Amino acid sequence: MAIDIGNTRTKVALFDQEELVWVKSCPGEALEAQLQDWLAPLADEDLDAVGWARVGQSAHIEAYACWQRFLPGIRLIPIQAATAGPIENLYQTPHTLGVDRILSVIGARYHHPDQAVLVIDAGTAITYDYSDAEGRYHGGGIAPGMYMRFKALHTFTAQLPFVQPTDTPPLLGRTTEQSIQSGVINGLRAEVAGIISQYEAQTKGYLQVFLTGGDAYLFENHLKSLTFADANLVLRGIFCHITQILAE
Repeated sequence: MAIDIGNTRTKVALFDQEELVWVKSCPGEALEAQLQDWLAPLADEDLDAVGWARVGQSAHIEAYACWQRFLPGIRLIPIQAATAGPIENLYQTPHTLGVDRILSVIGARYHHPDQAVLVIDAGTAITYDYSDAEGRYHGGGIAPGMYMRFKALHTFTAQLPFVQPTDTPPLLGRTTEQSIQSGVINGLRAEVAGIISQYEAQTKGYLQVFLTGGDAYLFENHLKSLTFADANLVLRGIFCHITQILAE
């Protein structure tokens, strides 16, 4: 089982060997109760290991009573950015690195293990994370996400409204709402495409580009260089991490 604990929501995935059996999500505060329900159909010997990565603050899930019936065979494995895993971490300040960033790259390398990968995670923030073909994680970039930009325009100006996103913003906004949608969403799409092109130039085109995150839908049909869109890259990365630890 892989558990991705975010700032507001938590995603949980069950793997059987390499097959992703199911993915579920819940508010962070409801995780313990939901796990009780999700684990109920499993036999006592069906769960070998649970790995989790924590971006948001949460309770220590190793203390949850729901694991008791799987003991003593189960292994509970917390994963941090500095945890040794299936990728070399060259980030100069690993103690400040969000564990979800490196896990998404590990998940991408599961699909393309011998190629350079760039993962774009479009969420609260937009993050760019790069690993070379030799499996070395170098870092990337962090930028404000879509909602953060909409909110900033409303918060830091006297009259601009808070605007909801649209998947089809006009290029030429003829109202203030349309103009904000055009500037934020078209600007973001151009920004992401431009950054991809810079990475492609550095890798001479030998680059696999992955897209993930809650706002990925805004980009996946607008990026010519996109290799794969996968909402579960972090969960796959946790699975790969667990697999390596169990093999040691």
